[in-house]
Amino acid sequence: MNLNKESGLQLSRRLEGVSESATLKLNATVQQMKSQGVDVVNLTAGEPDFWVPEAAKKAVMEAVHSNQSKYTPVAGLPALREEIARKTNEQQKSLSANRPWKASHVVVTNGGKQALFNSLMAILNVGDEVLIPSPYWLSYPEMVKLAGGIPKFIPATGAQGFKITPDQLSRALGPNVRALILNSPSNPTGALYSKEEYRALGAVLSQSPFGKNIWILSDEIYDRITLGSIPFCSFLEANPDLSEQTITINGVSKSAAMTGWRLGWSVAGEKVTQAMLTLQGQSTSGVNALSQWASIAALKLPESDFASQVESFRKRRDLLLENLRKARKIDLYTPDGAFYVFAGIGKYLRPGEDSLGFAQRVLEEAKVALVPGTPFGDPEYVRLSFATDEKSISEGCQRLVRYLDSV
Repeated sequence: MNLNKESGLQLSRRLEGVSESATLKLNATVQQMKSQGVDVVNLTAGEPDFWVPEAAKKAVMEAVHSNQSKYTPVAGLPALREEIARKTNEQQKSLSANRPWKASHVVVTNGGKQALFNSLMAILNVGDEVLIPSPYWLSYPEMVKLAGGIPKFIPATGAQGFKITPDQLSRALGPNVRALILNSPSNPTGALYSKEEYRALGAVLSQSPFGKNIWILSDEIYDRITLGSIPFCSFLEANPDLSEQTITINGVSKSAAMTGWRLGWSVAGEKVTQAMLTLQGQSTSGVNALSQWASIAALKLPESDFASQVESFRKRRDLLLENLRKARKIDLYTPDGAFYVFAGIGKYLRPGEDSLGFAQRVLEEAKVALVPGTPFGDPEYVRLSFATDEKSISEGCQRLVRYLDSV
């Protein structure tokens, strides 16, 4: 859309070609329908339905009563940065044994989304290319464009587990490539790279003449939600030699069900960390104090406190797949992480239709809200979230299967 067609007041050209978030827009539509009394089953939201940990709630109340709610440092509360560095070191033991991250390498941000945006703004110049495996989280290419970069997609099909291969990465590299974005476990596919797979990708970067000039943005926001036999592996656990060019991004939104608290972070080398601090200092400044105190408490909790949530996600995934398999023309892949199923609906598309049109008619005719795969890079897929209760999952899938059997 050309925002500057008419004469008069002008908008920034950097917004041309940038789309609003399709998932946020769709979820708002669903909420509006529900407020009007429409019986819609919502399988769109990337938001766990579990409550925030009690320890985090208690920490907020204590912070309020002790008046710990003033401006915070741009980079975040020192105690929170220490906790984030500790967590990251535990997940990157191959690196931290000799070169552990410190609090000074951490920037606390308004959700993982801001950490990604800060990173791209800090490393990209106009015209720089950014490699993005496709399907992808829909905000990646839009953020790249806002930062002046050019998204360059590497297709990762269902047949290859929605993961790129070393050969694909090698062929995509070039003199104009400045960054590679990796997301494991993945939104929207639930794909999870093993340590061996990450090590093979890292070897390509280390051996390529272009590799030393490429930043790796490792989005690890779903690190705790692993549902299969493959354990979570941080990119730098597999490739510690690439620490100077890797930015690890994470947060508490998914792992601790603290979506509305908007607390994320980046962990990276001093040079890029300082650049991101400069950006944040001139934009949002420090994250709100109460979220930071809550996150300190959440990060101190043992992994065992979250085991029941992961088991619930596993049961919900299996329930969703069991129901969807009754629609024989759906292509299904079992996700190893996150809380999404990325389902192939190409055999149900009408002439000239993509998943946007498919999702719209399923919403209107079956009263089930799905996320179309088109904004995620695949027009023949839809994303279904199982971050909701089992009753909604069963009802939504049954409505969808009945509808598909009738068309």
